[in-house]
Amino acid sequence: MKTILLLIALTSLSAFAAGKPYGMAGCGFGNMLMEKDGPQILAATTNELSTQTFAISSGTSNCVTVEERTTRIKNFIEFNYASLSTEMAQGQGDTVNSLAYMYGCREDLFAEKMRSHWGEVFTSDKNDATGVLINIKEVIKKTELRTQCAYGA
Repeated sequence: MKTILLLIALTSLSAFAAGKPYGMAGCGFGNMLMEKDGPQILAATTNELSTQTFAISSGTSNCVTVEERTTRIKNFIEFNYASLSTEMAQGQGDTVNSLAYMYGCREDLFAEKMRSHWGEVFTSDKNDATGVLINIKEVIKKTELRTQCAYGA
């Protein structure tokens, strides 16, 4: 009976981890060291000894998929649209710094590039959160941000 329960638990964990950028040990620093197909017992041990709780709550260390990160950024842009537009035009501010953090960029460089490309980011034909998201990605791709940001292009 214990063996059957163990097999069910392992199968459930495998299904949960499918499609995620981490293995059965879960996301965290251990996963980044050992990778998805590496020794999961070592990854789990490293996760426990490091900051897996922080990684999960902050969405770092492979704890968020690309789709989840994109959705979070889109929602952030939507909820902060007016202040983000103003701060990007100024090249500074808490909202633009928060967005830089979400992209894994250096705040000052991100703010400066968004300021200098403000007209491309906030165009009149794409003035919703999705359009701004697409335009920010384009600015990241064509500037030195593409090598400076962890989650840009």
